[in-house]
Amino acid sequence: MHPQYTAPPVLSAHYYLDNFHSIINIVATRYDDLLTKTEQEWLLTFSSLSLDAKLLTVRLLSRKGCWFRRDKLHYDEINDIDTAIHELVNQSFVFVTRTPSFVVAAELMTKPELLEHFSAIPLKASAKKSDIISTISQSVTEEGIPPLATDCLCMPHDVLPIFLLLYFGNSRQDLSQFVLSDLGIYRFERVSLLNEDRLFNSRDQIEDWLFFSTLNDNYWQYTEIKDSSAAIALIDSLPKRPTWTPLARKWDKLANRLARDAERASDFAIATRLFTQSCLPPARERLARIAIKQEDFHSAIQAVNAMIEYPINEDEKDVAQRIGRQLAKKVPLSTLPFSVSRAPAAQFATNTLPLAFEGRVENAAARTYESDGWKVWFCENAVLNGLFGLMFWDIIFAPIKGAFLNPFQRSPRDMYSPDFATSRLALINERISEFQQGSFSIMDVYDEKEGITNDWVNWALVDKPLIEAVCSTLTGDQIIACMKRILFDTKSNRSGHPDLFMIKDGGCQFVEIKGPGDKLQPHQIRWLNFLNAHDIQSTVLYIESLT
Repeated sequence: MHPQYTAPPVLSAHYYLDNFHSIINIVATRYDDLLTKTEQEWLLTFSSLSLDAKLLTVRLLSRKGCWFRRDKLHYDEINDIDTAIHELVNQSFVFVTRTPSFVVAAELMTKPELLEHFSAIPLKASAKKSDIISTISQSVTEEGIPPLATDCLCMPHDVLPIFLLLYFGNSRQDLSQFVLSDLGIYRFERVSLLNEDRLFNSRDQIEDWLFFSTLNDNYWQYTEIKDSSAAIALIDSLPKRPTWTPLARKWDKLANRLARDAERASDFAIATRLFTQSCLPPARERLARIAIKQEDFHSAIQAVNAMIEYPINEDEKDVAQRIGRQLAKKVPLSTLPFSVSRAPAAQFATNTLPLAFEGRVENAAARTYESDGWKVWFCENAVLNGLFGLMFWDIIFAPIKGAFLNPFQRSPRDMYSPDFATSRLALINERISEFQQGSFSIMDVYDEKEGITNDWVNWALVDKPLIEAVCSTLTGDQIIACMKRILFDTKSNRSGHPDLFMIKDGGCQFVEIKGPGDKLQPHQIRWLNFLNAHDIQSTVLYIESLT
C-alpha cells in the first residue's frame, strides 16, 4: 500500500523554477534544431531575466489560464512583484490592462464584484454567477465596460505547450508531475534517458501533434456535455491520416470515435469512410456491422475475412468469428471464404446465489465466500497484472532505445504494442528460465519495489499477502502460462480477469461475479476458459437480488 504523505501547504516559486529549468535544458539540448526562432528567443530572454522575473514567469505558467489579477498575486519569495511585472512587460512576456474583454473580466471577477461593478444594471443577487454574466453581456458593449480596479496581466502560454510536449513526449503531463513525484505521491523507477532518444524529428510532427491534441480535447469536451452534433462536426477538421506512426495512432483513435458517433447518427457514409482509413480496432468490426445493417453482405464478408486472416489482436479474432456466425445465417455457406466455427464452449462452472446486498455486488459475494472459510481478495485484473509487472519489472524498465523520454513514465512507450515482446524476447525468455529454475523470486521484487509506480502493479489492490497467496497456490507452470498469455497481447489481455481471488486449505480459485442483468463479455469468457484449461479453478457466480 502507498504510505501516507502530507503535502506542504504551498510550494515555493523556487521549486517550480528548478523544475522548469530541468524541462527547458532537456528541450534545448534535444530539440534545438526544431525550435522556432520565437521559441529560441524566448529561452534566451528568459535566461537573462532577473530572479524575481523568472520566479513570477514560472508561477504564472504553472497556473490555470493566461489571465491574472494583480491584487491576487502574492508570493513571499518574490521580493518585488511590481518590478518583476514591469520587467516582463518590457520583454513582451506579459501585457497589462485594466480594460480586458468582458469575457475575461467576468471570469476574473467574483459574483459580489460583478454586482457592484455593474450596479447600474438591474441584477438579482440570488442568481447564479453564470446567469448574472449573461444578463450583463446583453446590456453592455465592450466600450461601455468600466475599467477594473486592479491591473489584469496576460501571459500567453505560447511556448509552454511546446516545451512540455517535447519534454514529456505527450500532451497529458505538465509541471504538476514534478509535484506529485517530489511529494512522494508517486515514486518512479529510475530509467536511462538519452539525449539522442527523441520522439520528434521534424517541426511538422510537433505542430501536427499539438493540433491533434487540441482536436481530441475538443472532442472530449463536447462528449462530456453530450453535444454529439458538435463532436461529429469535428470530422470536418480531421486532416488526412498521417504517415508518421505515433501520430497515425492518435489519428486512428480519434477517427474511430468520430466514426462511431457518425454511425450512431446513421451517417453510414462518413462512418464507413473513417473506419476504412483507420488501422486500429474496432474499425474493421464496425465496417462489417455497418455493411450488415445495409444488407451489403459482400462488404461484410470482406471485412470479416480480413479479420480472420490477419487479426490485430485477440478481441478482433474473436469478434470476427461471432460476426461470421451471423453472416452464415444470412448468406449461403458456400459464399463464405472462411470457415465458421461454433462459439467456444464454456470450460467453467456457473453457480447462482440469491443474495440481499447494498453497494457493490462483488463485496457482498466476497463476504459470502469468507463465511465459508475462504480468504478473499476483490482485485479484478490486479492480481495477474501485478504478477506480470513484478516478474518482468526490470525488463519493463530496461534501457531500450526510445522507450523512455522522461523520468515520469509508468511504462515504456511500446508497452502495448507487439514491439514490446519482440524487442525484449531474449530478456523475457531468460526471465522465464530463471523463474522455472527457482533463481528468480517475485517476492524479492515486491520487497524491493513496493510503492514505485508501474503501470501493471496497482499497489492499492495488490498487497503482499495476496502475491504470497498466488505464488504459493499456483504452480510455476500455471504462472508462466498466464504471463505468456498477457505477453501475447498486452493491451487486450490486461483486462477481463475474474473479480475475486481466494484461497482455502492450500488451494485457490478465481470467481467472476455477475449481478442482476449483467452478463459475461467475450474477453472474460476467454480468460475463464484459459484458466480452467490450465487447471486453475475459475467459476462464475450469478447473484439474484433478494431485495
